[in-house]
Amino acid sequence: MVNVGLTLNENHSLHDSLLNGYPCPENPSRLEQIQEYLKSTDLLDGVRCRMYDSKAASVNDILRVHTKEYVEFVKSCTKDSRLSSKDVYVCPSSFDVLLEATGCVLNAGDLVVTGKCKHSFALIRPPGHHAGPDTSSGFCVFNNSGVLARYLQEVHGLERIAIINIDAHASDGTHAVFEADPSVLCISIHQDQSTLYPYKGFIRDIGVRPALGYCINMEMPPEASNPEYNVLYDEVVEKVLAKFDPQMVILECGFDAYHKEALTKLNLTIDGYYQIIFKLALKWNIVALLEGGYHNDLGLLTSVVLRALVGESSIKDDVNLVDLLASRHAKTRKDFNNNLSLLKMRLEPYWGL
Repeated sequence: MVNVGLTLNENHSLHDSLLNGYPCPENPSRLEQIQEYLKSTDLLDGVRCRMYDSKAASVNDILRVHTKEYVEFVKSCTKDSRLSSKDVYVCPSSFDVLLEATGCVLNAGDLVVTGKCKHSFALIRPPGHHAGPDTSSGFCVFNNSGVLARYLQEVHGLERIAIINIDAHASDGTHAVFEADPSVLCISIHQDQSTLYPYKGFIRDIGVRPALGYCINMEMPPEASNPEYNVLYDEVVEKVLAKFDPQMVILECGFDAYHKEALTKLNLTIDGYYQIIFKLALKWNIVALLEGGYHNDLGLLTSVVLRALVGESSIKDDVNLVDLLASRHAKTRKDFNNNLSLLKMRLEPYWGL
């Protein structure tokens, strides 16, 4: 068995804001960085990690989550590169790119659920976690993790799926898909939503009946770093996952909680990402999907995630954590502890925290 299967939508460069005449941080250079970095490593040896070809998804695959009217609207928008959301762009070939990206996501799920690979990582763009059933938002058009979860349920018969978001921005689109579905547990760990787009996903938002407690939002205060993420994982995430007992974990793997990300204010380091993924991969099969991240270390962090999934030692951290913690605002840990207490109180009736 291959440890980690990778998929990549090769046509992603056809989805580029520069084709419309303006720059955007969500652009082809993101995947190009990752590809170039991985070529410089020994990870893609066919045993630890292997790249797999994928075929495009069908429109019917997308319709498992998105409305027919919305899908048709997106397709029509590509003809003249328009879309209603001000923070989402499309190009003439974007619909084909979206179908191929979704195909890579479905293949990543197939690789794990059929036992070909222990874990997988879909290196795709554009991202998806802000897209709702009939809305685009935050660079996202189709909800990749939502489409995968429904595919795993309907095609492979999985009954319990967990979706975990570690992107700095809340997974509002994914939660909109599953907020009333107790078969899919959604956990989003993101920057305090009073300080960051999409200004949704507050601790008080825990889903709706019959799935109260199955949408979990943790607001991390600005400057939160590895220690806070580790405490949250140990005291909430792992305990909830153990009780829910997912047959698959879909990881919305955003790299914008990184300390070098200019668009956010979180301070995860190389070791912070490694510890999260390593702990998850010890107990559950993971299908990771690339989400946000707009800095120059995307390739480095991708390799860190792969090493964590494989179970190898991480790359040495490039930052002195003591110095990083010492330089942050004194309120950070206090605000984190307050938020953690509030989260536990909200979840106590459902998960016994």
